[in-house]
Amino acid sequence: GNILSGTGLFYLAVQYFLLTGLVDKYGFYRSLRIGTFLSVPMTLFMPISLITNEGADGTLTLTSLIFLSVLYAIIRSFSSVVFSTLTMTTNRTVPVHQRGTMNGLSMLGVSLARALGPLFGGILFSTSVRHVTPPFGSVVVYGIMTFLGICLGLQALLLRE
Repeated sequence: GNILSGTGLFYLAVQYFLLTGLVDKYGFYRSLRIGTFLSVPMTLFMPISLITNEGADGTLTLTSLIFLSVLYAIIRSFSSVVFSTLTMTTNRTVPVHQRGTMNGLSMLGVSLARALGPLFGGILFSTSVRHVTPPFGSVVVYGIMTFLGICLGLQALLLRE
């Protein structure tokens, strides 16, 4: 709860200015590329909280709280940039009279991803924790998530404007 509170404060302050500033300065596709490389791949830094929280017994130190709040807010902010620019660029690919259909299909894809994401995340987490010595199982999970995020970023580099 504390991490999400800190994340929310930072996220509120940054989100609007980040999205509009990036799109105004770099355009849709460059903003999409920036967002993909600064969102999910940043999860690679999550395990650093194991070091910043060393010595605390079951609680978060202030350093860890601030670190995780800022990191998670950055990840969420740039993820919002990715989803917003995807929506805007997708709307530009179809004629005006077909935008409703396109947005409906996009929402279907988002719904499927949100339904299947926790399933695959849970399988990944339980497998890593069971087969890798703690706390390194969580490091493996964040490493795999970072790898998938980098693959997403490389895919975004291949998009044609």
